[in-house]
Amino acid sequence: RHGFDADHIAVIDGMTRARQLHHSYWTSRLVGAQFALGHSAVILVASMLLYGQSAALPQWLDGLGVAISTCFLLVIAASNFSHALSADSSVPKPVGPVAAALFRLTGRQLHPALVGVAFAMSFDALAQAAFFASRGSEFSGISTVISMAAVFGLGMTVADAANGALLNWFASRSDRLARQASRFSSGFIALIALLAASAGIMREYESGFAKTWEGMGMWIGVGMVGVTSLVYMARISLQKARLQRTTDQVHG
Repeated sequence: RHGFDADHIAVIDGMTRARQLHHSYWTSRLVGAQFALGHSAVILVASMLLYGQSAALPQWLDGLGVAISTCFLLVIAASNFSHALSADSSVPKPVGPVAAALFRLTGRQLHPALVGVAFAMSFDALAQAAFFASRGSEFSGISTVISMAAVFGLGMTVADAANGALLNWFASRSDRLARQASRFSSGFIALIALLAASAGIMREYESGFAKTWEGMGMWIGVGMVGVTSLVYMARISLQKARLQRTTDQVHG
């Protein structure tokens, strides 16, 4: 469920798209797994540190988590919109000083893991760690804490890695069929990032929206993956039909 959080899905899609446009085709397949490993590593370490402790998590972590996810999602949206709106459809990568600085500072392979670490600095994520720590105190000890956090991380990694690999397959296949599809893909991913950032802000300030969002659980994230898949399947089918018509006209 945690792996299908809307902000996870949006940031993984955005980073996957960025690596495709930087021609890092192999590493683009691994973005989801790298993000989840960084995220789950923080939860594992936090669970072990919180074991046997009774301190409550500070409420300001909630606002910090929203700020971190919003900043990353807005950078992803701006960078991809820049590419989508570019008059030159052959532009190889999204343009943006912040995105370029992140690549220089973190490197293309490590960057998703560091973003996963940053996303773990939130009340929701660390509350999971506190829960594992408290359950370990009630049962067999630190081994229970480690086991629960590890299984939690494994589930999240499977979900996020599958989403990143799926988006990579759809977007790269679409790009190969038509040049203008590259701009479409970037615009679509930017829109997802912008919507996820907006939803995160509304969850922070609108209690009714937050309750509805929480009640729907993982289905929002699953729905995002489903809608993305349907959009790309429709796009690929349309591109194939256009190519076939062009081929028929040439041979006709």
